[in-house]
Amino acid sequence: MSEKIELAVQERTTVGKESKKLRRQGLVPGVIYGFNVTESRPVQMDARLFERIYHRAGNVHLVDLRTSEVGVPTRAFISAVKRDPITHAVAHVDFRVVNLRLETTAHVPVVLTGESPAVADSLGLLMQSLDAVTVKVLPTDVPESISADISVLTEVGSMIHVKDLIIPAGVTLMTDGEEVVARITAPTLEEVAEPTEATEGDAAATATDNATAEGDKSES
Repeated sequence: MSEKIELAVQERTTVGKESKKLRRQGLVPGVIYGFNVTESRPVQMDARLFERIYHRAGNVHLVDLRTSEVGVPTRAFISAVKRDPITHAVAHVDFRVVNLRLETTAHVPVVLTGESPAVADSLGLLMQSLDAVTVKVLPTDVPESISADISVLTEVGSMIHVKDLIIPAGVTLMTDGEEVVARITAPTLEEVAEPTEATEGDAAATATDNATAEGDKSES
């Protein structure tokens, strides 16, 4: 079972453009919607506290939203986080309430683990084509991440497909199994040419040195 994560929120009366005032006060506007929520509930929370919670929960852990010291908290996923394009500060948050007894769809990050022999031997470059997969699972069992062991990537052209991933029990993979997660590609022409340019530069420098040396000899 995942860790229990709590976040204190307050009911929000400020809406629309007036929400800018909240941000100046160090607060973030948000909304709660979803299962058994007949009307979306506007809420607000401390901006710094939310950032810490979001770092722990991401989009895969349930968060217990408390509007008071007593009563049952509302369990929800952080479904969307809107940020200011300039300051990158959180501008708005969406919390999605789910039925804990029914499976839900979640996007789980794919984390590359291990070391690729092809990369270690400088045979090619590692490219990650897919950074998350879609799964169907009970809300309380959403995995934090799914690992992809890149030690099997031994040569240029080697690939890891979604169907190669080890999926935890109780989790149903929804992403197409033929999608490529990671692969080894050959170095680009520019990357191959760089050492050549350096070598040519060294050769030119050597030629200049030799010419200078010859000139010195003739002068003497």
